Amino acid sequence: MRSTSSRSVEKPRTRRELIRQSGSVLAAALAEAAVPLVHAGEHNVTRLALVGCGGRGTGAVGDALATTGGPVQLYAMADLFEDRLQSSLKSLNTAFKEKVDVTSERCFLGFDAYKKAIDCLSPGDVVLLTTHAAFRPMMFDGVVRHRP
Repeated sequence: MRSTSSRSVEKPRTRRELIRQSGSVLAAALAEAAVPLVHAGEHNVTRLALVGCGGRGTGAVGDALATTGGPVQLYAMADLFEDRLQSSLKSLNTAFKEKVDVTSERCFLGFDAYKKAIDCLSPGDVVLLTTHAAFRPMMFDGVVRHRP
């Protein structure tokens, strides 16, 4: 005598559904990991440094500043071109004035600007690398090797 299983047969998922679901799980896990533990006497704001101030970077920072998961602040910016950096800063200041704390001393230009922006951050802060993909491996290596 065979017992019948009460499990229903699931319909195979499409790649799009799988990617959508795994993306949601990944985003939730990253959001959980990105929220720093708050200790007395320490700042509890997650500071952001933007490297690459074009449309992709400005949009990514806008998304980060629009979150409600915890206090987030744009703290430093870096790009090859001053006009792009200033345009991004102006746009972000207009939309998120209370969450943008970028002074002229924390605006960096040139091929090594990413290093200077990273140096402004503390452990637990976030750097957004939104430059052309060809530059990211070198920058990612710089982030990993960074010791505050």
